[in-house]
Amino acid sequence: MPLTLIALVILSALMIAFAVLAQSEPVIAMNQYRGAVARALAESAVERAIWALTAGSRVGGGVDPPSSGVVAGPPYDGGTSITIGSGGFTLKITGVSTSDVRIEAVGFTPDNASPGSAYRKITASLMRLPDFGLGAPCALCVRGDLDVMGSATIDARGDTSCGRKYGTYTAGTTTTLGAASIWGAVDGNDTSNETTDVLINAPTADFDALTLGAHHLAVLKQMARASGTYIGPGSPPGGATSWTGTVTFDAAHPIARDGVVFVDTISGNAPAADNPADYANASFQSGAFSMGDFQGWIIVMGNVTAFDVTGTLRGLLYVMNALTPSGTSPVHGLVVAQSLAAADRSQTGLPVSFDCAGANGAGKIPTGWFLTGGSYKEVSGH
Repeated sequence: MPLTLIALVILSALMIAFAVLAQSEPVIAMNQYRGAVARALAESAVERAIWALTAGSRVGGGVDPPSSGVVAGPPYDGGTSITIGSGGFTLKITGVSTSDVRIEAVGFTPDNASPGSAYRKITASLMRLPDFGLGAPCALCVRGDLDVMGSATIDARGDTSCGRKYGTYTAGTTTTLGAASIWGAVDGNDTSNETTDVLINAPTADFDALTLGAHHLAVLKQMARASGTYIGPGSPPGGATSWTGTVTFDAAHPIARDGVVFVDTISGNAPAADNPADYANASFQSGAFSMGDFQGWIIVMGNVTAFDVTGTLRGLLYVMNALTPSGTSPVHGLVVAQSLAAADRSQTGLPVSFDCAGANGAGKIPTGWFLTGGSYKEVSGH
């Protein structure tokens, strides 16, 4: 008898526990379900931001990146609810630069007003690679001093689809030597080497739109690694066992595909003005482009010492320090030298003609927006 009573007490306790669970478990399950839905809707808002920025204001529902510190207008102001199925989201886009924004995405279900609604908030940064065609004021831009030598021709007249550009644009001086000729499209005439063709002593801030930030360089480096066109630590040039900072591209060691070519510093770190010994030195000789012509971006974290290829570069030649090349191979696109070590003067004898599509990679460089690595976070509050 006592054992029966004990068993009844135990069973009664279990029945009460199961009865309580039967009441609380559906509530817990519903809360988890609503949380998952709200999170999925917040993720949808992130995707909406990527689409809207990539489409731009020329497309209904698209938006251009706001100015730094400015919040986009509705529906991307964080206060406009966009309904999808059994819930919706709000999305706030804040400008950082022409190629960077911050977003706050809040998903909710079943609505954005009921006390029992579930919310999830995601913050992230979005980026795109700079629009060099639109942002460049010139065919050849140097954040320092420049010598244009020999029979070089720098010409911005052929393509004005991205605006009228100067021939050369320097933060320092520009010296024209020999029979070199520089034409800009600003003045609308065909007389070379005028002050409207050659702009000197430009504010260094004007070069910000032509500068690849650390996050841009990280993406480009990853792209080059994926395509086998990265030269740097762990990926020495053909025939070498280690990376010493010097590479020659030629018929024996050519660039085999279009896209991004990235020549890194010796250390693999960002180049510093006070450490020129870490800079890369790249030479481009006959046969460097196995496909004949190259389309894309060539990024050199240091100096270009020669550009004497047999084909044409239709794209961007981006040099972190100085351009001091021999050779007369044409560039259809844009050349940028950042003159990181101010004492190093850039010199060129190259024919450079501005081309808007070429400056943006001739179709070989992605132009859309995407998540900035490491910026995606789910946070509390809404």
